[in-house]
Amino acid sequence: MQDRYYTSYFSTPSKSSRQHEKSLTGPNGWLLFVACNSGIHLAEKVKSSYEMIYGEIEKTQMEIPLIGSDSNPITRVFSDSETCPRLPIHVAGSDVYVFQSAHNKDYGNTANENIQQLIQVVRTLKTHRANTITVVLPYLPYSRQDKPSFMKREAALASLFADQLKIAGTDICLTYHPHTSAVYGFFEPEIKLVALSGLDLFKAVFKKFYGDNDTVIVSTDAGGAKEVIYFAEKLSVNYAISSKFRKQKDSAKIIGVVGDITNKKRAIVIDDETVTANSLINTVRTLYDNYEIKEIYIALSHFKLEKENIDRLKEVHAKYGLKEVHITDTIPQNEKLLSQYPFIYQHTLAEIIAATINKLHYNESVSQIFSRL
Repeated sequence: MQDRYYTSYFSTPSKSSRQHEKSLTGPNGWLLFVACNSGIHLAEKVKSSYEMIYGEIEKTQMEIPLIGSDSNPITRVFSDSETCPRLPIHVAGSDVYVFQSAHNKDYGNTANENIQQLIQVVRTLKTHRANTITVVLPYLPYSRQDKPSFMKREAALASLFADQLKIAGTDICLTYHPHTSAVYGFFEPEIKLVALSGLDLFKAVFKKFYGDNDTVIVSTDAGGAKEVIYFAEKLSVNYAISSKFRKQKDSAKIIGVVGDITNKKRAIVIDDETVTANSLINTVRTLYDNYEIKEIYIALSHFKLEKENIDRLKEVHAKYGLKEVHITDTIPQNEKLLSQYPFIYQHTLAEIIAATINKLHYNESVSQIFSRL
């Protein structure tokens, strides 16, 4: 069924549409969702969660206007490969949330092509007088490139990406568990960066181990020390930190584990993201072989593995005590492929993002939504 907001490119919203907009008006304008071509499924999931949660609370049949769908994408690709977003309704005075999945291979685009579409959509909304524009990027692209590699001629491309969003007209960037908190400095004060912690979700996932003296939280390297300590304190368990040495690209070796890890029965290994799973696999093997920990879990915010590397996790699951891998849907997954690995559990962020958007829309504290976790 075609959405009533797609009547024509230049139509005036009906009276019912205007009434609907007014009912969802907050301090920053009337609520509007916009899906870039690679963010359509993300936008639809968040929209469904928002309408279900807050429709039940307010006892109304809530419907948020959404621009962008598989049948009617916002961005067109011309024959010369140039792209052009077009708006099917007016957006003046709106509080817009623009959804995009930068790393989404289902649409055949590179991350850079998806970023270009995003900044074009933001500029289009800005041009047509959207009041406030929030980009929703569950995975923040280029956050790993916050500084040049040691002794390499590189640039901090995370800063360049933030600059692109600023120039396009972004007001707020909503993301999930960025690689480093250093990225805040690239966005603020021009853009308010709202970065949700991946540890809040995993506190709920592993709450059954609260206060368990046989459990230890382990990071894959020293860079994750602060998060490991925070997570361990919230679960009232011990923590340990792996010491990693990377001699060459995509080759990491665990040379030791620092912390109270002796006589532990269970370990939860946490990391923000992985592309090859090398650090995770080496940490699991070290815990199993050197410390005789036979029950190991992985908590991973951003799952960027290809099939061949997922198969490596399958081997570790069979031979090295890996019981479960918990991931999120920040990176769109091949659901058919993922179903072949029953030890991998995917948690959707739709509800968390919907709740955060509600707080942003009404200028309320975002931290309030995590008090129940």
